[in-house]
Amino acid sequence: MKWLRDTLGERARFHQPMSAHTTWAVGGPAWCVCQVHSAEETAAVIRATEEAGLPWMVLGRGSNLLVSDRGYYGVMLRLAGPLARLRREGDHIRAGGGAPLPAAVKLAARVGLAGLEWAVGIPGTAGGAAATNAGAFGSDLAALTRELTLLMPDGEVHTLPGEQVPAGYRRRELPPGAVVLEVLLALQPDEPRAVAERTEHFLAQRRQSQPVAAATAGCVFKNPPGDAAGRLIEAAGCKGLAVGQAEVSARHANFIVNRGRASARDVLALIEQVRRRVREATGVELELEVEVVGDA
Repeated sequence: MKWLRDTLGERARFHQPMSAHTTWAVGGPAWCVCQVHSAEETAAVIRATEEAGLPWMVLGRGSNLLVSDRGYYGVMLRLAGPLARLRREGDHIRAGGGAPLPAAVKLAARVGLAGLEWAVGIPGTAGGAAATNAGAFGSDLAALTRELTLLMPDGEVHTLPGEQVPAGYRRRELPPGAVVLEVLLALQPDEPRAVAERTEHFLAQRRQSQPVAAATAGCVFKNPPGDAAGRLIEAAGCKGLAVGQAEVSARHANFIVNRGRASARDVLALIEQVRRRVREATGVELELEVEVVGDA
């Protein structure tokens, strides 16, 4: 793999522990974490990685990700520089795919653009939030997305109107292998103080109901139609259930907390215990919201 190392150059860091790159703080080493700063650079890295026969994925801020203890023998892409910028354009915010979503929420509040307040406390990137159609408090990102700029598998860059990319609960039907380079969010002008107050209100609600200060990956399971995963997990008696240092949160049952030294194996074993108990108690098969990757 020396030629691939040489191709990736100084933008790449090798054998990076994913426990340092994910909000769950678990996971073995990735063969490479590589920063990319443009569509052309991203396409070149993906092409070289595929020619080497290695997998790749966009890392984002690692906020919805469980990497195995053995790590990930592939390339994790981190969109940086111009691909992580935020700027206001009238009543819109243009966010690079690597831009932190919390920074977009803060910018909207500062300049008086309403509509994104519900996203406060979601720790991912704008690109990751767009790709998974992140949502909370009855709102989601698809409703705000005017345009999506995508790097396609053939290396071409396409900008699509948001309404042309189907979306649903925690999903966006992007072309397979596409990378979200940029998101244009349509917001509404309002008084900055009013936007900031609503943002603080949503944050207070999160703090009251979720373990926001703990090492988690957000909600572990998707809500089944017409119900809430957290309610089902609590009803199955799983609050406080633990495997090693991984524990179902006593504050919100759809969160699994790393109490300090949890392994990915602990988390996976706890996920399966929760799934089994909910299935046995209710007949509902919970579907993961987090993404599990890495070498078995």
